[in-house]
Amino acid sequence: MSEDSHDYYIRYKNEIMDQFEKMVLVAAEVGQNHLSEETLSNLTRRSREELEALLPSLPYLGGKKSLSWALMLQSAQTLAFYKACKSVGMEVREFAQLMYEVGEAYYDSLSGIKKRMFRWMAFSGHMKQGWKRWAAETQRRQYPGDWVGEFVEGDGKSFDWGLNLVECGWLKLIGEHHAEEAAPYACLGDFIRMRALGVGFMRTQTRACGSPMCDFRFVRGYQTPRGWPPENLEEFKTRSQAEQD
Repeated sequence: MSEDSHDYYIRYKNEIMDQFEKMVLVAAEVGQNHLSEETLSNLTRRSREELEALLPSLPYLGGKKSLSWALMLQSAQTLAFYKACKSVGMEVREFAQLMYEVGEAYYDSLSGIKKRMFRWMAFSGHMKQGWKRWAAETQRRQYPGDWVGEFVEGDGKSFDWGLNLVECGWLKLIGEHHAEEAAPYACLGDFIRMRALGVGFMRTQTRACGSPMCDFRFVRGYQTPRGWPPENLEEFKTRSQAEQD
């Protein structure tokens, strides 16, 4: 099997599915507030089936050594969950709200030790250098399905560091599966994760909402806003304005 084969993810199928199962179990619990027992059973089953079916076609982005590995797995999991929601008759807004609540429940359940460690790591030199190297590597555009980012040095006041993403692997993936309507809602996961972990995070625009880039900014001591309902976020206001124009 060649290193750049689309079957690369199959090598790690058990690991990937085990990780996804943790999220599925949370979805089964949270979904009781929204869905019938039969619908919820179908949803969780289809989620697993959809992710397993996606694995052979996911684009190779440099393997597990690349930070793009985690980004692509998150994208594939979200796409699988969206497809499953659609298969049981849920509208995109229903999918988005359920996904948001599942994400909140999952990250809130993490231990205090893990959250403190992540907060420390988020502003460490090691973390910043890692993303700086990743951004430089993506600018080579070696892998067509990858993200392309630019590292942004902060001033220590308005923000500590940031990333401008000018190409999005998530958008490329869902474009192949005609799931573009789910695009902006998946990006809310960044607010879920950073708020739950206590990491200051802000963003004013995303490519999913029609802007030319996604401007990630990490701010020490800042309270990340809740991302639901999304219309309160600056990036969704940009989307609404673009739709009006």
